[in-house]
Amino acid sequence: MKDAQGFTLIELLVVISVVAILAGLVVPGFTSFIRDNRMTSQINTLVGAIHFARGEAANRRSIVTLCASSDQATCNTTNWEAGWIIFTDSNNNGDAVINGSDELLLVQEALDGNTTLRSSGFNFGGAGKFHYAATGFMMAADPQAGTFTLCDEQGASDARAIIVNISGVSRLATDENNDGIVNDHTGNLGNVSCP
Repeated sequence: MKDAQGFTLIELLVVISVVAILAGLVVPGFTSFIRDNRMTSQINTLVGAIHFARGEAANRRSIVTLCASSDQATCNTTNWEAGWIIFTDSNNNGDAVINGSDELLLVQEALDGNTTLRSSGFNFGGAGKFHYAATGFMMAADPQAGTFTLCDEQGASDARAIIVNISGVSRLATDENNDGIVNDHTGNLGNVSCP
């Protein structure tokens, strides 16, 4: 019968060293991968909410409000990362208050990962809310395009953004001037900025 042999201390230390080096190389890339996926998921969630609100307004032939909400029940903040709600405005007064027979359609809880989500440029309903009319278009006397900007600790160089035009159609922002930062709604290749 052959004697059983184990690892020597030197062999064990070499294996542990190799594993530690590989872990040091993989972990930063994996962290970046997780952060990028979280940002993409969060911006896609908002795109879906905007499309949902617009579609519901047209389908229901009623005003539908999308607003930032930290309590998931009222329009009470301008910081969209706190969460948002979508609801009908059955009396069509556009007051951004759930009352009467208004129906809460969607609730989004606060975003995770220490991200910020802010809106800029819109001139209807206030900074933390906007309304779709029964036609599916923005409800405002003089609608203006706007941008939702999602940022994390990487700043504007890693920001994601959604541009909503005056008719209420949304699209993901792109880097039109190739400087590594996506551009906002202004049309003159202005870059988004992070708070």
